[in-house]
Amino acid sequence: MMKQFEFLRIACRNPSTKDELASLLKERIRTEGVELKWGFRRVPLSRGRHHGGYVCAFRCQPLLRVESALERHVLRALAADQGCVALATQPVTIQWTWRGTVRRYTPDVLVMLCDVPEPWSAVGLERLSLVEVKPTRFSVDDDLWVERVRVIKEALNMPLVRLATLPEALS
Repeated sequence: MMKQFEFLRIACRNPSTKDELASLLKERIRTEGVELKWGFRRVPLSRGRHHGGYVCAFRCQPLLRVESALERHVLRALAADQGCVALATQPVTIQWTWRGTVRRYTPDVLVMLCDVPEPWSAVGLERLSLVEVKPTRFSVDDDLWVERVRVIKEALNMPLVRLATLPEALS
């Protein structure tokens, strides 16, 4: 595992997947105008309002910290799919300047699929994808969301997909 990814907590279905994931990430990264910090943000402790906790995605692998029950359900749905070979929570913090303001964003989940089945490709997942898990009641400014998707596509060459409801995660 490369040094820049050493703080990234990754759960893999197979032991060899971690090195494959690191090499795939290394060949995709383009950091012009963007600062990437891998494994930088930790899931904060719950103060009673959230349903944070841990998820065992694959046997004999590190537990993945989650911020909400919805995030837990999404991770379990992804891990239950045999095509999912690796998962990481809060994988990368991206910092960039947009409209004169320094922005920082951390997606919820990094997922690596060996093949992308129809239900996942229908929501926009690819072999390597970042997922934002948010209930529909939380709105994000459309311009800001489009900017986040653009920055992630340019810097990491992977899609950013928002899963807003549990049926999307389980379909």
